[in-house]
Parts: sequence; C-alpha cells; structure tokens
Amino acid sequence: MLKVIKSTPVLAGILVISFAGSLSTLFSQTDTGDKLRYPLPGNYIARLSNGTLPKLPFPGGILTNTTSNSTRMKGKFVSELDIPTSLRHIIGKQILQSIPQVFSSKFKNPCWETKQSLRCLPYFYVAGMPKSGTTDLFSKINSHPDVVHSVKELHWWTRRRFNAGLSWYLNKQSRIVRLLDKKTADAARLVIGEGSASTLWDCNNYKTTKYSNADIFEVVQPNAKVIAIFRNPADRLYSGYKYFGRRKGDSRSPEKFHSYCLTAVNSFTKCLQTYGERQCVYRSESAALGGRIHVGLYNIFVRDWLNVFPHKNLYFLRTDEWMNCTIAFPKIVEFLELGEMSKKQIVSICNTRRMNTLTVAKQIGPMLPKTRALLNEFYRPYMEDLATVLQDPRYTWS
Repeated sequence: MLKVIKSTPVLAGILVISFAGSLSTLFSQTDTGDKLRYPLPGNYIARLSNGTLPKLPFPGGILTNTTSNSTRMKGKFVSELDIPTSLRHIIGKQILQSIPQVFSSKFKNPCWETKQSLRCLPYFYVAGMPKSGTTDLFSKINSHPDVVHSVKELHWWTRRRFNAGLSWYLNKQSRIVRLLDKKTADAARLVIGEGSASTLWDCNNYKTTKYSNADIFEVVQPNAKVIAIFRNPADRLYSGYKYFGRRKGDSRSPEKFHSYCLTAVNSFTKCLQTYGERQCVYRSESAALGGRIHVGLYNIFVRDWLNVFPHKNLYFLRTDEWMNCTIAFPKIVEFLELGEMSKKQIVSICNTRRMNTLTVAKQIGPMLPKTRALLNEFYRPYMEDLATVLQDPRYTWS
C-alpha cells in the first residue's frame, strides 16, 4: 500500500532545463499541497504500484511504502555507503566528502560554512537543451532582483570536473558568497544560478551508460529543481549546425547539412542493431555524429530524470512558449520561489533584447524540405514518446 506523507525537505537548489516548444509545469505544488496538479505518466504509476520505485518525492509530501519506517533527509541514500560503488566513482570522493547533506538554514541558496570560508552551490540550473533558448532564459532569470548574476556555461558537472577540481567550481559562486558575508537584511533571499546547457544530457565522460547526470544530482542536490526548455529537434539540430560551424569557420550549407543528417541517421540506426536506444544515446561515439543528432532524443533524458529525481522539482517548457515571455516568465519566477514582481518589471525584463539569436548564421538559407522530412521521420517516435511521458501532444511538434 502507498500513501502520501507530509515532508519538509531542506532547500538545496533548483535545476533548470530547456527544450524548445510550449511552457508548462509538469508537477507543482497545489493550493492544498496534497495532490498533483498533473497526474504521473502511466508508466511511472505502474512502476510505483508494482513496488519497483518504493519512494519518490511528490508535491507536498513523499510517496512512500507504508511498511517502511525509514526516513531520508537527502534523497534515497541515507549515507555514502548506500550509494552503489560505480556511482560513487562517477561522482568522485571529493564531491561526496566536501558537499554536506544538509545546507545552512541561514540562506535560501544552498551554502555551508567551512573553517576557511562560506561555500555555495548554485540554487538553480538551466541544464539544457543547447540552441533552444537557454541563453535568453538564463539572462532573464538573472534579471530578477533576488538572483545574483553568474557565468552561464561552466560545464563543470559534465566536463570540467574531470580536470578542474571542486574548489574551481565553488569559486565561481564567489559573488554570492561576498554578498552573503555582508549579512545584509536581504542576503537570506539571494540565490545564484548556473546555465550549462549540457547538464541534462551530456554523459560522455562517464565511460558507462548505466548512470546519467540525474543520478549524480539525485545524490548531491536532490532538492534542486529542473526547468527544461524543448525545441523542435529538427530545428534545434539545424540551429546547432549553423552556430557551431560559424564558430569553427567552416563553410556550411543546407546541402552539407543534409549530408550530415544522412550520416548521423545511418550511424544511429546501425548502433541500434547492437545496443538499445538509451545506450546509443549515451555512448561517447554519439557525440561525433553529424550535428549531435542524439541530443534531440529528449524523451530518453526526461525519462532518466523522472526515474530518479523529485518530480516536484521538475519544470518543463517549450521554446515557442518562451516566446510569450510575459506569460512564461512569471510562472518560472513562481517555480523558483523568487520574490513577486510587478507587471511593469516583468514587461521590462521581457522586452530586453533576445540573447544569442544567431542572425548571421541564418544567412545560409532554410533547411531543405527533404532534410526536414528525414529528420521528422527519425525523431517522430521519440517525440511521440516525450508527448506521452509529459502528457502533452504539443511535444510532437506536429
């Protein structure tokens, strides 16, 4: 038997993810705090009812097996010894021993005091997807008076932590540390974010497809919240092709993009003959496919996050919804539990110039119709699955 019990978790952070299309909260607190605004996808209900996931955080409480009397203050792991050895290896000893299970109650931002100084992690993360509006989204969130400005693309969790230590990453949060050290009246409400668009999906450095970044955050910051912004995967792929080609100085064209896509689709199809979809998405070889075609298989990443991460901390939106900023932005502010803003403030922020729109690269021309047909056919089953998981047909981009 399963029931919902009240729980007050320690605030540890908020994770933001972006994919391109319409803005909606998957799960969020209701007025009564004891039921879901949206029901769980059918596959997750089944997994809960058959006992394979005995405990998952829910809005306003924790879904738990009534026969269990254990309490967990941080995720599903009571101690480091509960974490599988292979996952401990991926996370790293330094992270597990340096980042505490409980953060200081003095601040809204996840911080802790050491003998030397105050240390902080980001409160929210804009975690993906690349070329889906993450720069503009992150910039406008940073315009909120409660948010301390920070560097967007650190890529520490997915890439740099393998050669740049934890101190390097924590030092990047020094701006909020200096403000919190001043102990001003408004210091307790200040937060800082991080906007690496690789956090949702990039696991190429793990040498295994068993775990994803969701597993790492579930251990280190299980109270982080996730905002995801999705874009039509074919459009996202073409935008990335144009953007990264411009940076490298490559000569790019719609015809060359079609050739890239043919190679990528054939390579991924060949991979499926040996491995499963999830393995082909996370295998390091996929990063070399033309235009990173695997990044558009959003349903794989979303399922991984939903499988282990607190659903109440996940917020998904689509790029076309973000275009209506005056409606989308207040919802994000509410989700991040930031201070309320006046309509005038919201309009002022939303009217600022859109960031990173790639106007020069658009001059190579539109995608060829045959390329769009190829990509639509390739992505179709994955988009349909995403729409099923999120219970929203708009995620098929049909």
